[in-house]
Amino acid sequence: MADGGTGQGRGGQIATTILTVEAAASIFAAFCPSWFTVRSPFFHDQGARAGNVRAIRHGEIAATALTIPTGYAASILVGSWLPLVGAAAISALMIGGYEFSIRNPASAQPASPPPWVQGLDWGAAKG
Repeated sequence: MADGGTGQGRGGQIATTILTVEAAASIFAAFCPSWFTVRSPFFHDQGARAGNVRAIRHGEIAATALTIPTGYAASILVGSWLPLVGAAAISALMIGGYEFSIRNPASAQPASPPPWVQGLDWGAAKG
């Protein structure tokens, strides 16, 4: 991709990518509840759970439909594919976070962490 006549160079491309990613996270926040809310018992225990999940999926689609073109437009402005790649990456991350939250509700008793995470617990080594 050409410079696009902006003369911004790599610094401008990276700054624009960061701003695009942040804007994308805000777009997702406008269409979907927080990951914390989606994992909460309030979300999972009510009778409208299926409708809530459907609404989140609609929000994922709407937010992605705005995020990708925003990344593409920013890419054209700065002459780099970085903003588009950033927009695609944050869309995937946000959708993954929502889907994980839907499938893994919070509970009073957290599941045991995997062994590699248990190994990071320095307090356990004092035993």
